[in-house]
Amino acid sequence: MTRRDRALQRDLPPSYNESDLYWRQYQKFFPEEIRLKAGDLPSEEWWEWDKGSIHIDRMPVTSSKLKIISVHGAGGNGRMLAPYAKMLQNSGYEVVSPDLPPYGLSRAHSLHSIDYQLWIQLISDLIDRELERDERPIVLLGSSIGGMLSYHAAAHNKKVKGLIATTFVDTSRSEVRDQLAPNKLISRFGKLMLDSFPMVLDSLKISVNHVSRMHFISNNSELNQLIMNDSGAAGTKVPLRLLRTFLDMKLSVRPEHFEVCPVLLVHPQEDRMTPISLSEPFYNKLRVSKKCVILEGAGHFPLESPGMQQMKDAVLAFLQALENE
Repeated sequence: MTRRDRALQRDLPPSYNESDLYWRQYQKFFPEEIRLKAGDLPSEEWWEWDKGSIHIDRMPVTSSKLKIISVHGAGGNGRMLAPYAKMLQNSGYEVVSPDLPPYGLSRAHSLHSIDYQLWIQLISDLIDRELERDERPIVLLGSSIGGMLSYHAAAHNKKVKGLIATTFVDTSRSEVRDQLAPNKLISRFGKLMLDSFPMVLDSLKISVNHVSRMHFISNNSELNQLIMNDSGAAGTKVPLRLLRTFLDMKLSVRPEHFEVCPVLLVHPQEDRMTPISLSEPFYNKLRVSKKCVILEGAGHFPLESPGMQQMKDAVLAFLQALENE
């Protein structure tokens, strides 16, 4: 029984703030000034979406002229990235961080509904929800595969002021799929099996630890093990339907035709999970106003110096430019 199921049995909504979950153990890996501390935690909300119950962390800033939606990747959740949201909050920006089901505390109403398109629709609908709330312009900030997910959501929704990504993972390219998988056998034979027998395999559940290079999610082995053991992150079992539809996702709008908003790519230099060579072909085709900043010395989960400071500087400069448009 999961922590969410136990909470529901007690008629209580599951909560990060009132638990000793893994997120507290992540704090030591971040600089002191952006660690989450008692009395200064994100506010928690539940969004009863038509396709599921979605947990949202909010770092409120009433004076913020923009609102950032933080989009996590596979093997993560919104609370894991909260220190980055804290960094933005400290600089005057409100940040909204959903958990994408089945990660974190969020749950879809039906296991069979969980696929990559559901994630795109969730982010698109959340954009609309936040605009209805107060009309502040929305900027998407996608980490890991959340970068490409944010691109898909922006292309679908179109009501986005800016797009920030740490990487662009275009799984329509076989070389990208090969890099994400532990080996080419899983990448190629595994995809063939998923595509050939969806009726049989879609509902089976598996941890992303077994089908990805999750041991490269950061360049810190202790942090990697923590994430892989976290039952709300990489330790979560996801339906193979989600994996299949992620690998099969085609671009509804090709990068050379994307006209929604400016783009900032802040790509870690020492990213062993999704090297810069995977993002460059996609980024180079973008014709909108764009900028790429390479984060020196930083891994896929950017924690190292000077890359982390470079990321902060680049993101804040990008947001400031959007405010001045």
